[in-house]
This record gives sequence, structure tokens and C-alpha cells, in this order.
Amino acid sequence: MKTLLSQTTAVVAGRGGWRCKTPLLSLPLLLSACITELPGEFPHQEELCRTDTAREQQRAASAANFPAPQITALSVNGNTAWTAGAGGVPLLTPGDEVTLTGSGFGAGTDIDFSKIMIGNTRILETDLKMFQQLLAINDQVNFETDEQIDSWPKNILSWNDSEIRFRVPDHVSGGALIVQIQKRTGANESLLNPGQPHNVIDAQTSRIISDTFQHECDVVSQLSDVKATSPIAVQVNNPGFEQLVEKGRQAFWSYDYNIGVAHSVRKLDWDAIFSYKANDPIAGGKADPVKLFGAIKNVRGQVPDEAIDDVYFAPYPMATPIPGFLTTEPAKLQGNTKDTGWAGYRYAEASEPYKGNGSWIGFNCASCHGYQIRYEQAPGQTVTKVIPGLPNPGWSMKWTVLQTLTNTFEGIYAKEEGPSWASGNKDIAKDMLIYHMPAGTGEHNMVRMVGEGSHTDNDYQFSPIAIPNVTNYMAIRRSLSHTESYVGFEGSYIHSEEPDGAQGNMSKEWLEALTAYMTTLDANDDDLRNVGLYRWLKYRNKLQPQTGAAVSEGEFVQQGWQQYAGVSAAVNRGKATYERDCSSCHADALGAHTNEKMLRLDEVGRFFTPTIYQKENQSIRVSFLRDLYWTQHRGLLSDGHVRNLEDLVSPDRCSPGTALYNNYYTLHAPVRPAAGGPDHVLPYPDLNRKGDVFRVPKSKYITKLDRGYKRNLFIERHKYFVEVPWDKNHYYWDYQKMRSEYGPAEMGTGKPIGMPDAPHPWCAGNNAEVDDLVQYLLTL
Repeated sequence: MKTLLSQTTAVVAGRGGWRCKTPLLSLPLLLSACITELPGEFPHQEELCRTDTAREQQRAASAANFPAPQITALSVNGNTAWTAGAGGVPLLTPGDEVTLTGSGFGAGTDIDFSKIMIGNTRILETDLKMFQQLLAINDQVNFETDEQIDSWPKNILSWNDSEIRFRVPDHVSGGALIVQIQKRTGANESLLNPGQPHNVIDAQTSRIISDTFQHECDVVSQLSDVKATSPIAVQVNNPGFEQLVEKGRQAFWSYDYNIGVAHSVRKLDWDAIFSYKANDPIAGGKADPVKLFGAIKNVRGQVPDEAIDDVYFAPYPMATPIPGFLTTEPAKLQGNTKDTGWAGYRYAEASEPYKGNGSWIGFNCASCHGYQIRYEQAPGQTVTKVIPGLPNPGWSMKWTVLQTLTNTFEGIYAKEEGPSWASGNKDIAKDMLIYHMPAGTGEHNMVRMVGEGSHTDNDYQFSPIAIPNVTNYMAIRRSLSHTESYVGFEGSYIHSEEPDGAQGNMSKEWLEALTAYMTTLDANDDDLRNVGLYRWLKYRNKLQPQTGAAVSEGEFVQQGWQQYAGVSAAVNRGKATYERDCSSCHADALGAHTNEKMLRLDEVGRFFTPTIYQKENQSIRVSFLRDLYWTQHRGLLSDGHVRNLEDLVSPDRCSPGTALYNNYYTLHAPVRPAAGGPDHVLPYPDLNRKGDVFRVPKSKYITKLDRGYKRNLFIERHKYFVEVPWDKNHYYWDYQKMRSEYGPAEMGTGKPIGMPDAPHPWCAGNNAEVDDLVQYLLTL
């Protein structure tokens, strides 16, 4: 596209859709009527951010006094509805003003790190702002101006040590009210500027390019352990909740996030892919969507009706910044979406810049966060459904390399500059490395080009990021794997765009609806825990010893694991180990099993290189834990490299010199371990099994003009892929080289940051504790 278009005007996406601003250069081609270069660079936090010392002093003063918080009274719209002495069940309606009276509440959500939950709904503690979005078409880069076009005001009205006032949000449905407090006890020290706190820019405004906008920054706060109030049971009267959830379900299952047009412009042919007419450039033959990227066929009853039925959006949740046909027609702000036959992949009406009106296939939340599961829910009653929120362990980036004679995704084969350690503007081919990206992960940078000017330009750092489980996600403030500095799911999904491919920012109307739907995704969790625990017990030959009988899956799920004394005893032993070894990070009062501490990269480590966002934060947030039997199938830890829960907590994985450590973290001939347990799916192609070396095939070639040479060059530009003497056919990932050298070339540090012997170097105290600890983890 960049060879056809040149600079004239900007394309503006806002509540009124896109429009062309005053032309900078008149050209005869209609197609070049709405094109622009980026007007500058994205903000650089190292240049803009300074520590707010006054705020840090306030935080230190608050942290010096940390009693357990207590609620003594609750009033609704000025009327007392509950007291600690008399009790009561308050009735809350969206819009009500609630006042909590008590002690130990601290200094609020900015000075402290505090949360209020009602059931699965977090009381919004930050004003969310949506800014006008533009598209630099010839660069294919989205950016924003400082013109605010929408907002979602926070629900917190005031907060001091003895009183909290908040407004009941529109997307609340019920459950206990809990106030959780953590103190900010300091700041992570900068890896770039030792001795100084590390600051990050406000993720809400990090896409704004402006010489005058004043960006806000904050340190990456260190956090205390959690203290919380006793839960107060409340009733909620919210007659609009189900309608809001339905609308959110449409956004999750039925929308394409404007990806269809974006991919069409970049010459990806989804129609060919889903009709088995696209070519697989690595394995040869026609591409199979099921085998290559875990696509799931839609079956009514297994997915919501919204995944199959036509859904008309008026308006679309996100106004596309991509112009309409030849830039003379407006982009469509509303339209119909329809079924492709595949869960998470939808046709959406749009006006494509080159092709005009039509419908194009894009993907949505369900493609990555939908896992098809079959289990016995009760004796003789089998259920098959696609569970929303669970990571799809088969999803991969292989779709990016699939092609036809006329369409190949732009940027897969290109000429681009190399990194500082392997410079030179040369022809490369990305398909081999992308094809072998671990299933269950994505990569933020690789499909973009060097020098485009985007926040996610290719950086030649191999940084897979595991798809998170979001079935119980709404308690999280340091949100998502993208930056972990967003203000909750709500803030992160304002920008559900690059690098994931979606275009535009989401309006408050639709963001609130999607948030409401997200609060319901734990509906299957009891079944998921019971099924997973049953299958693990059976696989480990523990089922009959712990239940005392030959129990069927349906019986176990129907009864629940708590009804079996032997199972409960083992779980309780595992809980004791967990509380001793894991609770310093994985404990809270809200059921998320994380205190959201940010662990510095040199403390927590990574198997693959840190993502762009982890580099910006110089840290990784402690993960939340839920439905771990199923989540482990995409791999564990933030890059998905750990095979199963047993390996994760085994002391051998954390101990250099053991067989397990050597299999994971040293170079050797492949040992080909078995799959991690029942329901684990071996990868396709079956080259890299988790718990073993990671390698990528070398390609044969005759001249430097051959694609094989360009594939090898692209892989070799990634400095931690190395050649080994025992295998001339593959490049191997050298973890020890990465952990000892990482920093100066990638982050600009003065010396290597030094990563631990093993990523997440915290394991059980001894091997005898592993099984019980895993059994407890399966109940979370």
C-alpha cells in the first residue's frame, strides 16, 4: 500500500466517523485524497516523565499507618441501609450514591492501591478518556490527537480514611461488597537510571502525538500485602443489566473490531483461508484453519446465538479511521455482521478503500478467548461448548503467512533494516519464524515493519506473549499483558487495536456493555474446576484412592470435589504449601489470587525476550489464577513456555543441574517429553514440545535471492537464536545467552540486567509437596 499512496491529508476517526482534513498536497489520484505521514513521534517516557516527589511523600505517609479497614455503616442516598451492629441487606440501584463509614480506608485509589468490588464488578476508580484517532494511511499507523471525543467518568466520588463515597455503576449485577487496601511502599528502581524510580507514561494517552499535550506519568509502585473489609452482602436492582450483557455479548462474539477491512487492505484473504483455498508456504498444500490456528466451527448450542445469527450494529462499537472507497466515500459507521461458520471470525459490512462496499472477515475476542470443551456435567449428560474467556490453546499466528497467488499479507516478505546488532537494509522472509511461534501466544511486533513509526514496529526481539484467561478478570487494575499499567479491563479496551489489528477506539456505550458481559464469564468456573480436577486425579491414579470409589466424571462434577474427604484433605495440604510459598504474591481478598505486584525483569525473568510493554514497565505483573487446568494447555507463565503445573512448581525446574532444569533451559538434543497431561494437545507441526529446547528449521537455498536464504537471515537477526554442532537443520533458542546478555542492546541499559537462573524462580520446597500443591491450584 505504501508504494501506491503519498502524503496529502489526515484521516480522522471520531464519533462522526472519518473525514479528510484540509489537503496538504493536491494530487490527481482520487486514491491519494486522504493520506498522511505521521505528524511526529509517539511520546517517549524516558524523556517526558519525572517523579512526583510530593505524591510519593503522601504515599509514604499513608503507608506508615496501615490498620485493617473496617466498615461500620453503609448508607444509600443518605439513608442508613446497614450497620455493623444491626446488619441488614442494602438494596443498590445503578446511579445510587453509596457512603461507607468506618476506619482504615486509607488515602484513596491514587495514593494507595485500593479497590472496591460488588460481586464481579469493580467500582471504576479512574476517569477514562477517549481521544480522536487518526490514521496515517501510507504508514498504516494509528495515532491520536488531544481532542477528547468520549469519556467514562469514574464511580469513586470521594475517599478518606473514615469515609468513602461512590456511585453504583450501570453494569453491576450483585454479590458481596468488599473494600481492599494496599499501600504503595516505594517504587521500582529504574534499570536504565539506577538509583532513580522508574516512571511510566499514562497508557490512556500514550498514543497522542502532540507538541503541547501534557502527559501524566507515575512510578511503578511497589505494593504491600492486602488488607480488606469483611464482605457485606448486598442486593442489586438492575433491570437493564441483561440488556447490557446481551450488547456486550455481541461485541465479544459478533463484531470484527474493524479488522476485516484492515486485513483486506494489507492483502490477507480470509475468504480463501476459510474455504481451504489458501496455500501453506511452510508445510505445503492447502491450509487447514483447525490445524494451523485452532479455529473452531460454529455449532448452535455450543456458542451463543450471537456467534451465528446476523447482528446489526448501529453504531459499530469503534469508529474506523480507515477511509471508504477511493477516499471519496465515507467509512461505514454502522452495518451488519454475519457468520463465517467459525467461532470468533465474522463478516462485517464496510467500505474498503480499494474495493468499495462489501463485507470482510475479521476476528474478535472469541477467536483467542474461546476454548471448545466436552465433558460430562452429570451422569449420562454430556456438554460440548466453547467457553468464553478461556485461552484457545490452538490459536497461533500462522494465519498471517497463509497466501494465494494474488494475496500475501503485507510485511511477511519485505526489505527492511536490521537491528543494531545485525544492521543492513536487506530482503527478509518472516514466514518460517512466525509459523513456529508457540501456539497459545501472540507476538506484538513481528508482523510490522522496521521504521514504520508505530509503537509496535518490528524490533527483532522474539517475544511471544501468552493469551490470558479472562474468565475472572474484573478485579484487576494493572490490566492485560500489553502494559499492565492500564486502569483495568475498561481502560485497556479503549485501545483494543494495534498490535492486535483492531482499528479505532471503543466508545463508552459499547465499552460498558462489553465490561458487563465480562463480569459473567465465570459462569462455567465450577464445572471447569471439577472436570479438570477429576481428569487430573484419574490421570495421576489418585481418583479411587481419594474418592473411595470408581466415580464417573458426571458424578464428580455433579457432587463437587468438596464432597470427597480424601480430595479435600489433599487440597488442604496443598493449600498450606501455597500459603507458605506462593501467598506473598498470589493472595488477595477478591478471588483473583494476585496482589498485582510488579516484579522487575531482573527478578522474575522470561524464557523468551520481554515484550515491548514489559520493557516499558521494566517489570511483569503477578498473574491472576483461575481455571488453571485449562489455562495450562496454552503453556504457563507470561510467554507460555512451561508445560504444566507440575513442572511450574517443581523445585527441579528452579534448580540448575537437575534433569528438568537442563531440559528447559540449556542447549541439548531434543528430548521430546510427553504431552503435559490429559487434554494437552501436541503442537502442529510437532517440532517444539514444551519442557524441551525451542528450535526453528533452517531453510535450504541456492542463492541469496531464494526465499530460504531470506528466511534464515530473518531468524539470524534475532540474536538469541544460535547454531549448534549436533543439529545442522535448526536454529536453537539460547536461554542462557539471553539471560546473561539481555539489556544493553534491547533496552539501552549500561550493562546486562541479569535474569534469574529460571524464569519465575519460585517453586515448591521439595518434590514431595508438588502433587498436593498442584491439586490445590486446580481448585482456584
